[in-house]
Amino acid sequence: MTRNLFFVLLILGTTSLLRSQEISFKSVADKTEVSVNERFSVQFVLTYGQENVSVDHPIRLPDFGGLQQLGESTINRFQFSNGVAINQVGIEAILVADHEGTYNIGSALISMGGKKYKTDPIKITVKKGLKPKEPAGQRMNEAFISAELSDENPFINQGVILVVKMYSREYGLFQRLRNYKEPDFNDVIAKFISERNDEGEKQVLVNGRTYISKELARYVLFPQRAGDIEIDPFSINVFISSFYGAENIPLSTEPITMHVKNLPAAGRPAKFSGAVGEFTLNTNISKTEAKSNETINLEVEIIGNGNLNTLKAPDVSVPENIETYPPKKRDAYDLRPTGLKGKIVETHLLVPQYGGNYTIGPIAFNYFDPGQGKYITLNSKAYQLKISGPQPPKDSGKTAKSDLASNESQTEPAPNSFMSDLPQSLVEVKNRVTKTVEKDNNWIWILGGLILAFAVFYIFRKKNSAEKDHKSDKQLFSEFKSDIAKQLSELKTLANGQKQDEFLNLQEKILTEIGIQFSRISLSEFTENDAAQKLKEKFGDAADRWKTLLLDCKHSKYGLGAANIDLNSRYAETESLWKSFQK
Repeated sequence: MTRNLFFVLLILGTTSLLRSQEISFKSVADKTEVSVNERFSVQFVLTYGQENVSVDHPIRLPDFGGLQQLGESTINRFQFSNGVAINQVGIEAILVADHEGTYNIGSALISMGGKKYKTDPIKITVKKGLKPKEPAGQRMNEAFISAELSDENPFINQGVILVVKMYSREYGLFQRLRNYKEPDFNDVIAKFISERNDEGEKQVLVNGRTYISKELARYVLFPQRAGDIEIDPFSINVFISSFYGAENIPLSTEPITMHVKNLPAAGRPAKFSGAVGEFTLNTNISKTEAKSNETINLEVEIIGNGNLNTLKAPDVSVPENIETYPPKKRDAYDLRPTGLKGKIVETHLLVPQYGGNYTIGPIAFNYFDPGQGKYITLNSKAYQLKISGPQPPKDSGKTAKSDLASNESQTEPAPNSFMSDLPQSLVEVKNRVTKTVEKDNNWIWILGGLILAFAVFYIFRKKNSAEKDHKSDKQLFSEFKSDIAKQLSELKTLANGQKQDEFLNLQEKILTEIGIQFSRISLSEFTENDAAQKLKEKFGDAADRWKTLLLDCKHSKYGLGAANIDLNSRYAETESLWKSFQK
């Protein structure tokens, strides 16, 4: 809803005025070095003045590179500077990282008046221990704050609710709170829950005295190791007026400790992937009867309450002669006051290569239920596929070839290296000479000379041919570049003509040839993962772009997400990638 509101505001605001060269579109992070689980914001701001502009395509937010987006809000500012009107509209995204590392936020994009505007990428460094540790147990006579756990003795990866509450004997203090601070969360994945609990403010008894309690913040924690894990103090300031003026009085919690238990070894399934919580398994297949080389979509859905953020869907094993591609994954889970709930869905693309009857599944999913204290195994039903088409080739030629080779070795001795290199016509001459010599020795010198002349001529010609065929690596690479350039030109023509099938076929061919050329992997051993791993050593992020683009091409080619493909955008990405590999 907020993004749609931004689009409306942006379109309505395009009656304002500034020369097109003064329009700017920038991204700004309030911090580029943050702590684990520390929230920060990134603004994507379009600045313009009073020129009529038209929005061709609204803002497209970038890939946040593994950072979790907690929310977003619109930006709409107007001001005068030196008599010139300046408008600023945009989107502010609230982000957080669960783990240490370097994260790359891509470029946001907007198209206006036939021109595309793009923000610069931003690099975010996430570390532990950047936040100072607050003194513990600071309080006032009439107020204090505390941190409370739903379970102090959880299992590894079990969701635990942590609530920070304030207790006060005066209602007015709740209106004077400032500068809330959370600590570093070490050895836990912590997710802030923005949805408020319905309880609100209520009266409670603490040590025989009546207080009003109010929830300040709520988190779901997933402990990542066994043993004692201490949560450092949270803090907040109370802004009050006194005889000497305004004063900020700090309040802080006592540190709290979770005593985390290892998951039991007894009864652990062989393929247990670490799922902890309560889950159900659903599977669905698009069809059970198809033709060879026809696409079949298999959907695997995990629904429940638990560590969905790190949950791994079960593997799907398929019979030989069915080609598969890496699954498309989508998440649909929310942080609720009671924990992380929702589902993850993986769609597997199956392409049978030959006709026949095949069995898919059953698919097994294992998880640990902390409430029952045991492992649970869920099994889907098996799917029977009936595929029409040519039967797979029988592997019966090896024995016949082996027998043939054995017979040949018994009837005829192995030729020497010189004779094996002669053409068949010359070998026949040699055989006739052998028979003639047996009858008439007068021919031996004449025919021997002829054989020698033929041999010298043949070897000389073969040597010249080999020298002609030999080309330097530089020449071969130049020819490869020329070939790719021709194919890219053809790809652009197909994109302009919206010929989707031909476009996808050619795009896959181009990307595969690029991968083979630069990874030095032969076609018979070529896989996207192996090639991407080799390419990454030399080309870095371009290798990831190559792999993503090739897999997207294959998914689109076989029907998954094939609708509404922007072929011109796909062409631009392919051309840009090719330029990256030539640098």
